[in-house]
Amino acid sequence: MIDPHLLTRKLKRIEQFLREMETADGPATFDEFSRNTVFKRFIERNIELAIEQMIDICRHLVSGLDLEEPETYAACFEILGNADIIPETSVETFKSMTRYRNLIIHGYDGVEDTITFGIYKKRLGDFRTYIGFIRQYLRSNTAYGERDSAGTSIKP
Repeated sequence: MIDPHLLTRKLKRIEQFLREMETADGPATFDEFSRNTVFKRFIERNIELAIEQMIDICRHLVSGLDLEEPETYAACFEILGNADIIPETSVETFKSMTRYRNLIIHGYDGVEDTITFGIYKKRLGDFRTYIGFIRQYLRSNTAYGERDSAGTSIKP
């Protein structure tokens, strides 16, 4: 069963991480960014946390809809694409985000500063795109006209 409240909370957490990055007084150039280890780690961590929320949402939907069990986090996004929850054209973007997260988490050969800076400056919109797809799915497929026990409207 899909829990729209849980998904909505996770979407809001992604938005919180995005706001923190977008409003941070960070370096304007790549050279400044690459020299500012504290800010660089702040951005890496917020991106990691946002991607974790995306993965949690994906896994919750796959489980709640009783879809094929993904073998990897990246495969989870393929399953959502196959189920028409996210467009096939966006699946590869979300899979690459998962690969970036794996680099951060496992520290394979380190994360190239150019990739992190590029995400920070040019790709945060990919998170908002994902949020939009999930909200659209929730609006179309769950009972958002209902109210919770306190009488509050349930909205994504």
